[in-house]
Amino acid sequence: MSYVFGIDLGTTYSCIAYIDEYGKPVVLKNSDGDHTTPSVVMFETSDNVIVGTEAKRSIEIEPDKAVQFIKRKMGKDNDKVTLNGTTYSAPEVSAYILKKLTSDANEELIQNGVIKKGEEIKDVVITCPAYFGMNEKQATKNAGELAGLNVLNIINEPTAAAISYGVSGGEKNETVLVYDLGGGTFDITVMNIAGNKISVICTGGDDQLGGKDWDEALMNYIMERYEEEYEEDLSEDPETVAALYVDVETWKKALTARESVKISVNGPAGRLREELSREKYEEITSHLLERTKNLLDDVLNTAAKQGYPISKIDKVLLVGGSSKMPQVAAMIERDYHVTPSLQDPDEAVAKGAAIYAGNEKQFSDFIAEEAQKTGKTVEELVESNLQSGELDKKFMRASGTASTAMKISITNVLSRTYGLSALNSNNEKTIFNMLMINDKLPASVKESFYTHSDNQEGVALDIYESRSTDKSMAIEGRKPLTTIDMTFTQMVPRGTEIQIAFMLDNSGILHVVAEEMLYHSKLDTTFTLSNQMSGTEMKIAGDRLNNSTVE
Repeated sequence: MSYVFGIDLGTTYSCIAYIDEYGKPVVLKNSDGDHTTPSVVMFETSDNVIVGTEAKRSIEIEPDKAVQFIKRKMGKDNDKVTLNGTTYSAPEVSAYILKKLTSDANEELIQNGVIKKGEEIKDVVITCPAYFGMNEKQATKNAGELAGLNVLNIINEPTAAAISYGVSGGEKNETVLVYDLGGGTFDITVMNIAGNKISVICTGGDDQLGGKDWDEALMNYIMERYEEEYEEDLSEDPETVAALYVDVETWKKALTARESVKISVNGPAGRLREELSREKYEEITSHLLERTKNLLDDVLNTAAKQGYPISKIDKVLLVGGSSKMPQVAAMIERDYHVTPSLQDPDEAVAKGAAIYAGNEKQFSDFIAEEAQKTGKTVEELVESNLQSGELDKKFMRASGTASTAMKISITNVLSRTYGLSALNSNNEKTIFNMLMINDKLPASVKESFYTHSDNQEGVALDIYESRSTDKSMAIEGRKPLTTIDMTFTQMVPRGTEIQIAFMLDNSGILHVVAEEMLYHSKLDTTFTLSNQMSGTEMKIAGDRLNNSTVE
């Protein structure tokens, strides 16, 4: 199969797209005929798993068997859920969603004669929030691998939306702000689009803020109203709560189109009926909208410092299903005097990922051909191209002028800050940040540290990931991203200099190089992240998924 696919693995809904024979991105339907699939998984039994709309309905009836919003647990300490008596990790649950997406898409492609029976979707690009750190991105990649997919790349959701916007409209030279409010995550990214080049200026957001929080605010209001009416706490009735989760999302969507909606809650003490106005709903959720505004202000301030004040932003693109709420556009118009545009909010991310996937595949095939012609390895050519960009230029000349055939160039920024712990002048353990959030990628920095004791045999490098903009900060209970042990070839005295370099490439992989400057002991490594599945856990999860029926 020559096709490659883009997948928007969302908190509440997921979507898959590919590039058709005319070079256009097309979203594929699921078995229900819908373009998006609810990111809900129900473990009816250990080997019979239901994903999507039916699983979402099951939350009302059997909440102990179903899980939603699993994306919020990706790469976190608490990434496990127990369903129907079995414990699953967030990447494994996400793998079932990916399996359902690709299986349904496969069937549609076969029915439409695009591919032959027996062919399967393999090569994919999966998107993630721009604010995801290394652990979350690796967990997303693990999910794809568990689903049997070849993950070509993980790219940021706002970048994918910008690719869809940029390519679909031909040649552009604009600075755009992408306001991406999804079901469970919120990203703001300012970027410049110049033809096939996308340069991220800065990014921000919150991976624990999204439409789910609007649902919960409305849910809390209704539960308060029910208690006022009947002096009964609905939170003590799991079935009513599960049903209410589904209802509040329906009412929220209705208020996007209508000024009011009639709500009805059938609780243990009786039925609550009332009319909810959009004005009241916006009042209930105003604190959440204010959170997005505060984060947006932070990003705009950062952009202005880099020479891009709001007056130089040509367009504000609204992406993500929750950005369709009228309060979002109203806030941006009122507070920033800019009229935003809805940019295909439900499908833009998957389409952009598909465009990028196709571009990646074309370029990798081109590199392979060049390797055969020149007798060099693919790795040698890629390394050479990073330095000179000559193959990028040759690829564009060979591909013609079709926008989807042009080499898409993405210059990204760090979504997190990286540092390591050492003793400060007061002998207190402190995190010294080296690579800072919104630094351009690829990024590198080298700093000197010094041994603390005589006859020291080595050092433990505790590496931290944060969202701090400070050059140093207290540890305050923070856990390291990882710890790297560096052993010296000989014991060294107190005060021996150690030069430590951090290098982060475009794929988001952190490389650490260190040298002790007395006897020149060296460290040169990438590292294993914390909060990741072990090889054994990956095998168990993979076997479990392969032995399951996914509907």
